[in-house]
Amino acid sequence: MTKKGKILIYSLLIVCFLLKEEIYAFFYKASFIRETNASIKEVEQEELEEKYQELLTAYGYDDQTTYHLEHSKILYRDIYKLENQMTIYKGSEDGLEEKNLVINENGLVGIISKINKNSSIVDLLCNESLNLSVKINNEYGILKYKNKEFIVEGINNKGVVEVGDKITTSDISLYPENVLIGTVSEIDLDNYEIEKRIKVTPVVDFNNLKYVSVITFLRGES
Repeated sequence: MTKKGKILIYSLLIVCFLLKEEIYAFFYKASFIRETNASIKEVEQEELEEKYQELLTAYGYDDQTTYHLEHSKILYRDIYKLENQMTIYKGSEDGLEEKNLVINENGLVGIISKINKNSSIVDLLCNESLNLSVKINNEYGILKYKNKEFIVEGINNKGVVEVGDKITTSDISLYPENVLIGTVSEIDLDNYEIEKRIKVTPVVDFNNLKYVSVITFLRGES
C-alpha cells in the first residue's frame, strides 16, 4: 500500500472515531424507521384480519362456503362525490367483479360499479342512481335514496311492516340475500294510499368508513 493510501485510511479512521456517535445515531435511526414501518404494516394487517373476522361472525359467512369475503381498506373518496362513491384497494386481480356487494361489520355499504386491475369503484348505498331489491319480513320492495333519505317503495298498504323491522337484501335479485341494510324508522302511505312509503335508518355510517369487505359471489353463479 502506498503512503498516500495509508494516510487516507488513517484519516478515515480518525473521522469515524470523531463522528462515531453521529454515525451510530444515523444507523440507529434508519433501523428504527425500518422497524417502525414494519410494525405499522403488521398492526394494519392485524386490524384488517380483526375486521374480517367481525364480518364473518356478524353474518355467519364462516359457515357458508359459497361466500368469500375479500377485505380492503379505502383507497380514495372524491370530495365531490363523498356521498356517492369511493375507491378501494382491491380489483380484478383479487377476484372482484362488477355488482359485487361491499359490506362492513355493520351491514351493506354499496355495490361495485367499475373494476380496475388493482382497485375498484364502489357506488355507495346513498347513491341516488341505485335501486336495490330488499326484503322486510315477508314483504318485498325497492330501496332508494331520495332527498338525503333512504326509503322503500313498492310494498302495498296491506303489507305487514312495523317500525323497528330489519331491512335486508332480498332473495329475488342477483345479490346475496339477508345482508343487513337498516331498520324501519317511519311508515306512511303514498298520495293514493295504495303503497306504503317506508323510511329507513341505515346501519352503516357512511361518513366513517375505513375497512370494508367484498362478497365475491353473485346469485346464480356455480
